[in-house]
Amino acid sequence: MPGRPVGWASQSAMEAIGALLARYHAAACQVQVASQRPVALPLRQVPAVLSTAGLPPIGEGDDQRRLVGRLAAELSADLDNLGHGRWPRLVIHGDFTSHNVIAGGQPSRPRGVIDFALAHLESPLADIGYGLWRSGRPYDRATWLDVSRVQRFVRGYASVRPLSGDDAAAVEVFLRGRGLQRLAKRVRTGRPDPGTLTQVQWLSAHKQLIAEGLAGALP
Repeated sequence: MPGRPVGWASQSAMEAIGALLARYHAAACQVQVASQRPVALPLRQVPAVLSTAGLPPIGEGDDQRRLVGRLAAELSADLDNLGHGRWPRLVIHGDFTSHNVIAGGQPSRPRGVIDFALAHLESPLADIGYGLWRSGRPYDRATWLDVSRVQRFVRGYASVRPLSGDDAAAVEVFLRGRGLQRLAKRVRTGRPDPGTLTQVQWLSAHKQLIAEGLAGALP
């Protein structure tokens, strides 16, 4: 695909990236899929993976293990409260970040997406949260989100596929869920990931701020 990854190049591209994701979902809705991808780790399974006895620790010390257990239980309760199990699914991209979006043309605009390695069946709202896990940050190593970047992304998405206030609340849950999903994959391979845990902890502590920012991006 001609062009270059958007990456951290421009905050102004966030709306166009959100709109591109919405157009992808509109197309993916037309495709019928019979079963889940075998290598996928759906979000619903993540709390159980993180709480399974005998798996290698996330990091050093009992305090971190207790923290992960609390965050996993919090995610499970939030998914239940959302009614996540009843939602329609489609094949989400799974990693729709600005680093996987290719821009080109004059003026340069997002024109396509690459890297479907994490594609699987899930709610399209998860794709928004998963994309914002990285693209909502001001730079790669940041442990916090830039709410203005988050709002631009969601505003662009909603310009193509309208979102409700309940949808915005769900995106906040999926954002945290993305980090815990990353931790669960590390647990399966026995590799600690304290950086991701720090990021999830920040998201948990600022749930209200993020939820209000998401809701404020809607018309």
